[in-house]
Amino acid sequence: MKIQIKLALTVLAIAALACGLGVPGITTTEAAPTPIVPGGGGSTGGSGGTGATEAPNPTDVPANPPSGRSLFDDDFRGRDTNWGVGTDTDSSVEYVNDALQFKVFTQNFFVWSQPTDEEFTNVHIEVTANNASTDSNVAFGIMCAQQFMDDSFYYVYITPAGDYGIVKSIFVEDDVELASGFSDLIPQNASSYRIGADCGNGVITLYVNGQQIATGSDAEYTTGRFALFVWSDEVANGADITYDDFVVTEMK
Repeated sequence: MKIQIKLALTVLAIAALACGLGVPGITTTEAAPTPIVPGGGGSTGGSGGTGATEAPNPTDVPANPPSGRSLFDDDFRGRDTNWGVGTDTDSSVEYVNDALQFKVFTQNFFVWSQPTDEEFTNVHIEVTANNASTDSNVAFGIMCAQQFMDDSFYYVYITPAGDYGIVKSIFVEDDVELASGFSDLIPQNASSYRIGADCGNGVITLYVNGQQIATGSDAEYTTGRFALFVWSDEVANGADITYDDFVVTEMK
C-alpha cells in the first residue's frame, strides 16, 4: 500500500487542509497501483519491513491493551470536536447518528479525517469501527505520528476478510510494511470491530477486540497527529465504515 498523500486536492481537501497549513480536516487521494492492502482474501507483499512479530495465541494475550491517562476522547455526539467532514463524487465523511461515517464511492481510493492538529507522543488509540461494507477487502483503521511538515506517518489497518497490516508511510516514497498477514483473531465480515493501536517508544502494535494481532518496530516518528481512514479496494461503493467511541490515552 503506497499512500503518498499527493494532495491532489478535491473541494473537500482544499477546504479542510487550508493549503497545507495543518488545519484539522479531511484528505482524499487515489491509491497507488500496487497497494499493500490485500485483495481476494490474501495478503500481498509490500516494500519490505522490519521488526514484525506474529500474533500470539489468544490465551497469551491480555484481555485489554495497556493504557493510562486519557488525552482525547470523542463519542461524536453533538459535534463537540471538529473532525473534517464533507462529500464529493469520490467519498463522504459525515456525522451520522452520533458517529462518524466514511463512505468511498471510487475504486482504490483513500480518505482520512482528523479532529485536531495537536501532536501527541507515546499513545494508545482505540476506536469502534462499525462495518456496513459490501466489499470484504476494504481497509480501515488508525493513523498516528503524522508529521506536520511532510505527512509521513504510521498506520494500522484491518479488512473484513481478516487481513491486517502495520505500515510506515513516507512522503513521496514507497510505504514500508512493518507487519502484515491474516489473523483468525479478526472475525470475518463482522458488523463491528474494536481497533486499537500502540504508537510510541519505537513500537506500533495493532489490537482487534482487545487481542494483540501484531507488532512492528520503527522509531523514526516519535510524535505527531492522529486520524481515522478508510481505503476502498476494487469494488466501487463497497466501503462503508462508521467510527464511534474514539479514545486516546497515554501508553503505560
